[in-house]
Amino acid sequence: MNWNKEPFFGWKPPLFSNQIAQIVSLGIRKMYDLRRDEDIPLTTVDSSIHKGLKLIHKGEGPKVGEGLLVGSVRMGYGHHRMALSVHSHSIAKKIPTYLHDLLAIDSPEARAIGDVDGLYSYFSRLSSEMGGPIEWAWGNITNSGNDSSLYLSTILAKEYKRLMKNLPQSNPVVTTYPLNGQIAYESGFKKVVHMICDNHPQFYLLVPGALNLVQTESNLNGFLKMGVPRENLEVAGHWVSEDILKNVMEDSDLRMKRTKNRSPKRFLIPIGGAGAQKGYLTELLQLSKDMLLSGEFKFMINLGDHEHVYTHIKEVLEKLGIEYESIRSWSDLREYTANNKLSDKSDSKLKPVTLFHFMTHSEAFSATDVLIRVSDVLVTKPSELAFFPVPKLFIRRVGDHEEKSALYSLDLGEGSVECREPSHAYDLMIMFVKSPDVSLRMNECVISCAQKGIYSGSKKAVEIAMNL
Repeated sequence: MNWNKEPFFGWKPPLFSNQIAQIVSLGIRKMYDLRRDEDIPLTTVDSSIHKGLKLIHKGEGPKVGEGLLVGSVRMGYGHHRMALSVHSHSIAKKIPTYLHDLLAIDSPEARAIGDVDGLYSYFSRLSSEMGGPIEWAWGNITNSGNDSSLYLSTILAKEYKRLMKNLPQSNPVVTTYPLNGQIAYESGFKKVVHMICDNHPQFYLLVPGALNLVQTESNLNGFLKMGVPRENLEVAGHWVSEDILKNVMEDSDLRMKRTKNRSPKRFLIPIGGAGAQKGYLTELLQLSKDMLLSGEFKFMINLGDHEHVYTHIKEVLEKLGIEYESIRSWSDLREYTANNKLSDKSDSKLKPVTLFHFMTHSEAFSATDVLIRVSDVLVTKPSELAFFPVPKLFIRRVGDHEEKSALYSLDLGEGSVECREPSHAYDLMIMFVKSPDVSLRMNECVISCAQKGIYSGSKKAVEIAMNL
């Protein structure tokens, strides 16, 4: 497969952008004492929850061998969720698979990248809780990744090359965060496939010198209008993990049967990686009290690894007098899902609310993929979860770049409008219970999309990378 392998697509950056990028690059090199000439020894350890996956860390020990490298970054949950969608398929194909998380490599480079993530998470929480002018300002920032920001990122990637320098460059690489792909390119990897998040084209999301995969035709057309070379773009489909994809038809049929039987509605509500929905969720619980106590609503709330949100929601539930159960370990999660399958008549055994809270980042985001298969409706901001094959109720976005993902899902017929206020989300929850046609139609749309291969993007990404 041939594509444009020129750095920055062969474009010439504006003089001012070039100067700013060089100054910022030099400043970060000095501030974090980056040393390009020293190698970082890299080794692997087995993942504790994903059988067959090797995690790359700094240290002496077993080296990375032949196989697929999956690049991600512990920045919120979205990029690691995309990585999970990739390595679930490659492991199912018996391909040796290694996860390279930029922040898992103990180094000055990782600290530099992590500091940026800390600021992003802080402003995401602030915009969600404060709203108004702060939300407007943050929305504009997250919506405007221009070509200058892309150029700066590619320049910084040169400073971070040590993070991948000690890996076999003959291996194909699939990346889920642009900086991963840019570092791979600068480190000499020739087979780089990059998966682009969201449905809003921004220069910042691209990896020059790689094949960039998008989830939708509309996103492809947006990048083409921006002047991105056609040979560097391909539509793959949605980023969905292997277990959900292979069971999508059966699970959709079961959800439809539950709807026809008037079973309680199981709403899965995951908190994002920035922990930005605490206030929204609190109000939604207050509005839903009567429906939870009557048994018509069942809430499964994944609070990830956010201890402060977990503590707060427990206090809210106790104050409201709503009975709840807490799941705190991966083994308990597996037991919970095994005992509460969509096909089981186990709703009466479920507490009105089940809280999920974990100690590790990997368990925190992976739990949502597991819980999707035992839920009726996913209640989520329009993040990467907006592309999953399950009926979706969208709550308020965190950053304007997420808006088009909700609109796209609405067009497919398997997602709702974006509910900016908790009262609107509650009204739609009532509609899911009182108007069965809503659930039936959404599940029918999921089945139709699955038959067209729309949800097979991650599977295709693995196939493309291994055939380069």
